[in-house]
Amino acid sequence: LQVNNNGVISFSHRVNQYTPEPFPLADGRAFVAPFWADVNNVLGGEVFYREVTDQALLEQITKDINLYFPEVSYTATWAFLATWDHVAYYGSKSRKVRAAAR
Repeated sequence: LQVNNNGVISFSHRVNQYTPEPFPLADGRAFVAPFWADVNNVLGGEVFYREVTDQALLEQITKDINLYFPEVSYTATWAFLATWDHVAYYGSKSRKVRAAAR
């Protein structure tokens, strides 16, 4: 997994585009975009990520996935969390921020 500072989590290859493009990308790169935005974390904010194995959190994730996708039999054994916390808008002159995405 590669956590890109533009709000994209990619597999095998980085996604350098900062401006969201229609899915799928022309070159077929696999990624998920929980917060694909044009940001600049040099002015402010941070990007955090971690793997989670906390049993209580995994049980909640399992419950949520099964609630919203009842046709899928799913049990979480680990989770990957990424947060773009108070990252600044790209091109901004101050520390204007976008709301955190989790």
